[in-house]
Amino acid sequence: MNLKTRLALIFSLSVFIILVASAVTIYVLNETFRKNEFTKRLMLEATESFEIFTSNPEISPEIIDALNRNANNSLSGEEVFIFNSSMRAIFASQGNTIPNISTRYLALSKIQQHYEYKDRKKEWLIYYQRFNNKPYYIAVSGIDEFGKRKNDKLKVILVTSILGGMILSGLLAFFYVKQSIQPLEELKHKIEGITVQNLKQRITIPKNNNEVWQIADKFNAMLERLEQSFEQRKNFVQHASHELRTPLANMLLQTEAAINKNLTTDQYKSILCSLKEDQTNLIELTNSLLALSRYETTTTIKDWTRIRIDEIVYQTPEFISHVMPEAVVSIHFENMPEDEDDLVIRGNESLIKSAVQNLVKNAIQYSDNNKVKVIINPTHEFVILKFENFGKQLSNVEKSRLFVPFFRGENSINKKGYGLGLAIVERIVNVHNGTIRYEPIGESINRFTIILPNEHNHSAPD
Repeated sequence: MNLKTRLALIFSLSVFIILVASAVTIYVLNETFRKNEFTKRLMLEATESFEIFTSNPEISPEIIDALNRNANNSLSGEEVFIFNSSMRAIFASQGNTIPNISTRYLALSKIQQHYEYKDRKKEWLIYYQRFNNKPYYIAVSGIDEFGKRKNDKLKVILVTSILGGMILSGLLAFFYVKQSIQPLEELKHKIEGITVQNLKQRITIPKNNNEVWQIADKFNAMLERLEQSFEQRKNFVQHASHELRTPLANMLLQTEAAINKNLTTDQYKSILCSLKEDQTNLIELTNSLLALSRYETTTTIKDWTRIRIDEIVYQTPEFISHVMPEAVVSIHFENMPEDEDDLVIRGNESLIKSAVQNLVKNAIQYSDNNKVKVIINPTHEFVILKFENFGKQLSNVEKSRLFVPFFRGENSINKKGYGLGLAIVERIVNVHNGTIRYEPIGESINRFTIILPNEHNHSAPD
């Protein structure tokens, strides 16, 4: 069942329930009103008959019947009976057999002043009254022919109204749903025309910017992100292929040269050393690609441990001294923490260590004096790390592409690397609900800033 039919049926069913509930309510209220009105008429007949009987106990039933028939409020099939305290009938309307009235009904009328009930043919009222300190029970019955005819007509009217309302609501439901679903149908046809080959295509948003076209606007925004993602992945594959092809081609040329020529031992050693260097570069590149791929799919982990960020930073100089002996790493506190937890974050220690080491190595590699300054600034909610070096600053275009994999700025000329370090660092920081940014300070200082939520911050991973 499609959405259009389902909505139409739901709408029609809702109308049907409302109509039936309304009809039942109207009928019940009308029947209650009819019953109350007829009870009043029975009460009036009982009162008048008892007054006539008490005014002249010797009056004949024929005279009372004649008076009741000629009265304005006479009832169809009227019967009147009067019982004394011994439950014995002392008066019965002409030609009527004394009914066998339950003593329970008589007792209830004494308690409630009157009691109504209904048998298969007539409606009865038993009225309790005292006269000359003696109890009497007046039983009156009749048929409410006029009220029942009105009820029968009302039932026909209500059933007809329900059927007519259902037919009309069904037609209106299908028409209304068709009009309401039409924008979705248009949106569906437009979406069907968008494929991987034409991701640049967008859905035109009309001026009547209703909810459906707001969805279309969000869909356009999603297409924009998808297009950027596809473009980045395409560029990533192209760059990765290029970076892998160059050392592989060099290794192939050197291997062919070694095979096709008779070389000396020293020449063979030289080729092997060159091959080793290319292989090392390939391993480094492959490890970087694997790391970037792994971090792309990493998400926040709830069972991350507490990490002292200052301890990670103070371990970095020793690591850097092994790979860059000439490097100088200085560490400073912008302000001392009031609470030890200001320096504690929740995360993966190896990932955070990798991010800090990558930023320090990057800062040293692109500095003019092999020096980097790391500044720790703990606050009540965040730990802020600043990495500063002295060197050529990046242009606005370079800043916008700084964290794109394989991007390398003008200051990377004659510098080894693949342009993957900052992309890896950004992903690690994002996984830890942090942010990273670059900003030039003055004319010659480059600053990378990492902001990570600390133990106090509710945005930190649980």
